[in-house]
Amino acid sequence: MVQNQFNKGVKVVQSNNESEFTSGPVQTFYLEHGILHESICVDTPQQNGQAERKHRHILNVERALRFQAHLRIDFYGQFVLIVAYLINRTPTKLLKG
Repeated sequence: MVQNQFNKGVKVVQSNNESEFTSGPVQTFYLEHGILHESICVDTPQQNGQAERKHRHILNVERALRFQAHLRIDFYGQFVLIVAYLINRTPTKLLKG
């Protein structure tokens, strides 16, 4: 998908040593395609700063929208989906609008 969508190859895959990313066939795929596999320690979100910042951003916006709408925590899941939808459609400098 990355190759087709962006005309770029995957260079590095980072995972937390879960078996679906470290099994024999997957490792063989990585080697055949020149993909480097990096492992991070389990339960150490600090090692994946970019994803953690995005996660925090999503949760902060979710909380703000839910509080503004005066809705209960029961709507948490729906608001997270709405926030992800909104963030993905917000213009950015990185994507030139």
